[in-house]
Amino acid sequence: MRKRVIWIVGLAGILLLAAYFIAGAMIRKKVDAALQALPPSLRVSYTALQSSLLTGSMSLDGVSVRLMRDGHAYEAVVDRVSFEGIHFFELMRTHRLLLRRLRVEGIKATEEKMHLSLEGSVELDSVYSMEAGKADSSLDAGKVGFGELRLRISRLRCRIPEADEAVHLVNMELDSKNRTLRLDTLRLIPLLDREQMGKKNGHQMDVWEATSEGIAVDGLDIMGLREQRVTAETIAVHKNVIRVFRDRRLPLEPGVKPLPMESLRALPVALRIHTVRIGPTNFTYEELPKDGGEQGTLKIYRMTATLQPLINHPAAEDPAYLTLTTDGSLMNSGTVRATTRIPLHKDEPYRVDGAFHDLDVTRLNNPAENLGKLHLESGMLNLLDFHFEMSREWATGQVDGRYHELVVQKLRKNGKEDKFKSFALKHFIIPKNKEKATGKVNYKRDPERYFSYYLLHSLLVGVKSSFSLGFLLPG
Repeated sequence: MRKRVIWIVGLAGILLLAAYFIAGAMIRKKVDAALQALPPSLRVSYTALQSSLLTGSMSLDGVSVRLMRDGHAYEAVVDRVSFEGIHFFELMRTHRLLLRRLRVEGIKATEEKMHLSLEGSVELDSVYSMEAGKADSSLDAGKVGFGELRLRISRLRCRIPEADEAVHLVNMELDSKNRTLRLDTLRLIPLLDREQMGKKNGHQMDVWEATSEGIAVDGLDIMGLREQRVTAETIAVHKNVIRVFRDRRLPLEPGVKPLPMESLRALPVALRIHTVRIGPTNFTYEELPKDGGEQGTLKIYRMTATLQPLINHPAAEDPAYLTLTTDGSLMNSGTVRATTRIPLHKDEPYRVDGAFHDLDVTRLNNPAENLGKLHLESGMLNLLDFHFEMSREWATGQVDGRYHELVVQKLRKNGKEDKFKSFALKHFIIPKNKEKATGKVNYKRDPERYFSYYLLHSLLVGVKSSFSLGFLLPG
């Protein structure tokens, strides 16, 4: 009797072992068949496959992927793809995949035309696929769903489509369970010399170079990203360094330029973010004047910003305006604070309110001399308070200022003083001291220029009108 039991147990063990190897061979066969059935544009191979019925696991090592799409060849190598908690018998019986976790480790992807390079990993929990012919209302046949996602990208560099700029990411982590996205560094890098950028396009353009550090998104709807929806509680950026260059020697780009809300509405994604906070930012604007000569540079130091909310497809219960509040120091002197209200509803005006405090105007000599042919010999702007509205056609409002010891010289093209015009500025146009200088904003928008130009020149018109002969001032 005892020998019979031992013999039966031994036979069962042999059968189970045989079944184990047979099942392993079947799994490998099914994997190979599935890879062979992929469309010609997608090719996947591997160097080793391990599977275990006992633990419900499988791994593919040395995975190579090549995808052809729209003339681009995307290639990737993956150290390991691991499947845990696989329902093998369900997979064999119904061809429906159910597993507890999927890990893709050691991803390195490239694409030459897009200058794409990526290193990272992906982890999915509760992964499932729909059986062909049995799709429900949320998934089409053959689609894969999952419960939680953790995506880690250590480095990503990619060229922006149809642009001579690249994006570079360092250490990004997306976590659907915690509804967070974290990014150490984001860089926007021109791929050409800044002057060549405009020449290649044949018109004036802003050439951006920017570095943002410490980006955090909380309350993020990860699943909404698949439907081109960005919904989050907050987006915060710890700090930024931004440089913008424009070559005024080139012609303007023809055509009507959109206002900010029009640009937001045209985005291919729906935005719904409660608060955006931007930490200390050093912003530099550099411009080559139309007649050539020396570059003018304007800098804003330690600028911070808050936008509440950020919405581009408003609903009936949404507020009437997006409210942008900014603080900073112009040319590292004094402070400037402004609130810009961006209308969510068509045909409503933009509203701008703010003030400059304690600005040493001589700090503005670089842009004033190189772009406006004015030399600011001395002067303190104690206060410049501004309030105006900007419609699609006109800006109207008022500025109120107070300044002391303001002395301005007019320069010739060669940089030397124009004594006659300087005399007129000092004695007739710009009083040296003014306890109260009030001007009216009344400026017609040039639709072929961008909103920043409209905003700045609305303010300048108000400043010029605060002088009795301000219409004689250049610009």
